[in-house]
This record gives sequence, C-alpha cells and structure tokens, in this order.
Amino acid sequence: MESRLTIKQFLRAFDSVCSSGEKFEHKYHLNGLDAWHDFDGYTCWLGYEDVTVTLMFHGSLKIEYDNQANYSEFLKRCLVLTASKPVQ
Repeated sequence: MESRLTIKQFLRAFDSVCSSGEKFEHKYHLNGLDAWHDFDGYTCWLGYEDVTVTLMFHGSLKIEYDNQANYSEFLKRCLVLTASKPVQ
C-alpha cells in the first residue's frame, strides 16, 4: 500500500464523508472517518483516531499522526471511499 495519497484523493475522501456521512455538531462522520472545515471552507480536515490531515486552500496538506497502524488504517478507509466514488 502507498504510504501517502495525493491531495486530490484526500479531497475526494473529504467530499465523500461530507456528502454521505452523518453530521454531528460541526463534523461529518462516515465509516470511522471525520471531516470538517473552517467557516469559509478554505481549510478542511480529515481525521481518524490520532490521524489528522489538513487540506489547505492552495493545494498543500499536512499529515499528523502518532500511531503508524492508525495511519495505515486511515489510508485504507480513504482509498475505499475514493474507489467507490466515480471520477468526474
């Protein structure tokens, strides 16, 4: 498995969680993943356990995690979401 996804794949996973997930307070939840954004949508986050991916407006991203196993599971879950969503 790849150790990292592209920003486009992370954005597709973010969109899947927001469009198909359940909203609770300011976050969307789907299959153990959380997705949320700031008030204007310029910064978005995807999270799972101790993993947080920050997606920023100009195409940059920041990946933070403490546990490699959680990061690997996070990537698997994101790949499942991006594989099931058709490319447009």
